[in-house]
Amino acid sequence: MRKKAVENKDSIMPFKSRLAFKTNAVDWFVLLPNVTAEFDLFGSPYKHYTLSLGVKGNWNTSQNYKPSIVYNLFDVRAEFRKYFRTTQRNFHHLDSASFFQRLKEEVFTIKRFHPRYWRAYYWGVYADYANYNFKFGKRGMQGSAFGLGVSGGFSIPLYGYRENFVDLELGASVGLAYTKYDAYRHDEESNCYPRLPEKSKGGHLVPFPVVSDLRVAFVYRFSTSVKNKYKLIDYDKINARSEAKRQKQLRRDSISEARTKIREQKKLQKDSLNLAKDSLSQIKDSLKRQDKLMKDSLEQIRKLDKEQAKLMKDSLENASRQEKKRSKEKKKDKAEGVETPEIKEQSPDEQQPVQEKQPTESESSDPQAVDPQSSGNKEDGLEITNEGGE
Repeated sequence: MRKKAVENKDSIMPFKSRLAFKTNAVDWFVLLPNVTAEFDLFGSPYKHYTLSLGVKGNWNTSQNYKPSIVYNLFDVRAEFRKYFRTTQRNFHHLDSASFFQRLKEEVFTIKRFHPRYWRAYYWGVYADYANYNFKFGKRGMQGSAFGLGVSGGFSIPLYGYRENFVDLELGASVGLAYTKYDAYRHDEESNCYPRLPEKSKGGHLVPFPVVSDLRVAFVYRFSTSVKNKYKLIDYDKINARSEAKRQKQLRRDSISEARTKIREQKKLQKDSLNLAKDSLSQIKDSLKRQDKLMKDSLEQIRKLDKEQAKLMKDSLENASRQEKKRSKEKKKDKAEGVETPEIKEQSPDEQQPVQEKQPTESESSDPQAVDPQSSGNKEDGLEITNEGGE
């Protein structure tokens, strides 16, 4: 019960602890009276957000004449801030780290090797509206401007007495400005400021960043100083954020893995399709080659068949021609009354003695007494024998 009561007490800030008033010494130095009120948006010490509203200016000072130097300004500014503190870092960065990595680890982070626990850092955004009238030379400008930008700095404890504390705030604000103004000059003879229309400008954006505020401010706080403020850290919230970040990273990793797998599957499918196409093209090429070989072989077979048919035809024609010739010779012999002996096919062993016997008969007979018919028959018989041998 006591622990819960302490936690409830620590989790609620008193109203006066949430309120602070400040004034900027730099503006006082340039003759601009100013005051700013700052208020914590939440009563919980774990939420370090504030909203401030400030006014500064020295508008329309009373004078008996028209001065040659004019310095009038009135500005209203609203600013939203977040305060934070640095924490201890227990590890060192690598010596081979790049410049940007070192800058990130040593400047743009709340973890430091030597944290200053008495400081409360802040960053914020602001919006302001200003009316101005400046003349420091021959020509002056009178107009209005709207500004929007960012601010940053830190606060440190300066002085404390009982429940009253004064802190020192250092910082700056930089942003963009949208303005319009009328140019004029000082006419001493008529004691007036005639307008210069050719030098005046309508609404336009200033083409460079504008340093709208430099702060060396004194902050008055009730009940507590900045040394003891904005210290409590909501570790549950930090752990929840880290867990959500981890889950988000896991989802990203799973999505990237799924995408990688899908890409790999698509690549495998593409490779398999390419392989199938290559195999089909190879099969087609082999089939074409086989068809070509079959066509060539069939063409060769046809050529051989034609050649064989031609040879057979020639042989048959030769045989029929010789048969016709023999039949004509037989008819001729019959017509002349000469009987042609039938010649039987003989083996080489039986033909040899006949060939040896023929010269003996020719030698015994008188060459001049040979009958011409018998010589003709003899020649015919020799031709038939030779043909039979073939």
